[in-house]
Amino acid sequence: MDDKATMITRLGQALRTGGIRRHRIAPGPPPPDDRTPPPAAVPGRVERASRAAAAERRPSEERLPAGEGWARPEYGRYMATSPSVYAAVKLRADAVTRPPLLVYRTSGGPPGTPRRRTLVEPTHPLTRLLERVNPWHTRGDLWRATEIYLCLWGAAFWAIEHGADGEPELWPLRPDRMAVIPDRQRYVRGFVYRGSATPVAYTPDEIVWLRYFNPMDELAGLSPLAPARLSADMGHEGLQFNRNLLRNSARPDFLLLTNQEMNETELEEFYVRWESRYQGAANSYRPAVASAVRDVKTLGLSHRDLDFIQGLRWSLEEISRTYGVPKLLLGDFERATYANVQAAERMFWRNTIVPEVRFLEEQLNSVLLPRLGYSELTVEFDLSVIEALQEDENSRVQRETALLDRGVLTINEVRRARNLPEVPWGDAQ
Repeated sequence: MDDKATMITRLGQALRTGGIRRHRIAPGPPPPDDRTPPPAAVPGRVERASRAAAAERRPSEERLPAGEGWARPEYGRYMATSPSVYAAVKLRADAVTRPPLLVYRTSGGPPGTPRRRTLVEPTHPLTRLLERVNPWHTRGDLWRATEIYLCLWGAAFWAIEHGADGEPELWPLRPDRMAVIPDRQRYVRGFVYRGSATPVAYTPDEIVWLRYFNPMDELAGLSPLAPARLSADMGHEGLQFNRNLLRNSARPDFLLLTNQEMNETELEEFYVRWESRYQGAANSYRPAVASAVRDVKTLGLSHRDLDFIQGLRWSLEEISRTYGVPKLLLGDFERATYANVQAAERMFWRNTIVPEVRFLEEQLNSVLLPRLGYSELTVEFDLSVIEALQEDENSRVQRETALLDRGVLTINEVRRARNLPEVPWGDAQ
């Protein structure tokens, strides 16, 4: 076993036995009465892996350090080298930060009635945490980093820390530096972050782990760049070729054939005379006469050299398909009209961003909130403020109005569906 695997093995054993713990700030005051203890604090509770997962884990098996499997560091460089990847990832990250994240308290009504949700006040600790996740990051910073990590590596990690006042903080961590330590009984024993010379160990309850499903590795997210990497490389290489072509690509436009062989001194003298007579705007179209030249051979571009333009277009199309971003939104306005730009925006939000924010909501409600002790609360992105989805909102209003007019729905049923308080007269048909 190499040094890196040995290091992870020892850290994993330390996480299991408690021999190594990272420095933690002293906990703050006890939680308010309306909070329930997180799952990790429930006595006798043990998170166990399935029998199939446990059978695949050997007692000495450890996860190799991050960056050597599905979360490779070079995936992050694509955002800095590929214009298509940068445009697609940034568009998705900016979109995720736009809808506000609302916090609701769910309370049960009488038996047989639907559960009611009420909006939590802005001064609630969870609301303040999600707005100001730590002293250095805002809500937008957290979601932007999370979406970029998911788009580049297919995974994102949040560390749950505690500040000097004891209040929880959320810190996004680079996925290519995080290693997952599996366990035969608990599924995941812990996490190790290798961002510096000294690895940092985290227990499972200190990390929120978001990842896209990977059919070939259940303990790793599947990066969208994994299937699109060749297309992104093709676009990058096409741009490099174009740059070298504009810089003459170490190849002249034409070749001068002389009557006799010339030495280096004679060649330099010829170039000096040639450039002094024919270089510059004042000498454009000036006829050339060279007694030492017997023939001129033009060096043109082959069909293969010209294919880089089509390669750039194909690379853009592949990145567009992979990230679910229409080409129109990536700056391809060749056939753009006002109508199809609006259609592209609606398709982008309906087919890409709405499923993405639902995925993020599920992770927060099932993982983060219980670990913070807020099991009775839920979070939801408010998509009603998104202009591209307003047409759907208008259609919903028309549908609800028709159902109200026909007596299918009551006022209170519509208000409950929209998380609004009921009115005394709202149950009448």
